[in-house]
Amino acid sequence: MSKDTLCCGLTMNAIMRSVYSEGGVLIHDVPMLVCPTCHTSHLAPELELDFIMLAHHAETDGVRIASLEEAIGTDKIQQVLSTYPEDERHRTGRRVLPEQIDSLLDMINMAKTLGDETWHAELLAQLKQFSSWANVRSR
Repeated sequence: MSKDTLCCGLTMNAIMRSVYSEGGVLIHDVPMLVCPTCHTSHLAPELELDFIMLAHHAETDGVRIASLEEAIGTDKIQQVLSTYPEDERHRTGRRVLPEQIDSLLDMINMAKTLGDETWHAELLAQLKQFSSWANVRSR
């Protein structure tokens, strides 16, 4: 998995959304990667070129609403959705999982060992934020 598929120490989850292109075309059925912990989201990297091409063709043809699924097929969309794991946070009601904290602690130790004070401070701030969420249930 690439760095684009990780956030807050775990793999992001894919969900379907409708997204506006830069040219103002509303594109439905777009798999977006979302981190339920910090709510960061972006287009699934596997479909980035398909999204750009669809948006370009729609803008050129004057189409204001399109569907990525109709353009590239259900099989390709399902393949991308199946690439990403089920979100355990939804199933357990937790906003932060123990694995995320373990990963963060490992990175804090690495930053300290490397003497990277900026990275170390950023990681400590993230740990503090995780701590404040410890008893908060996910949406």
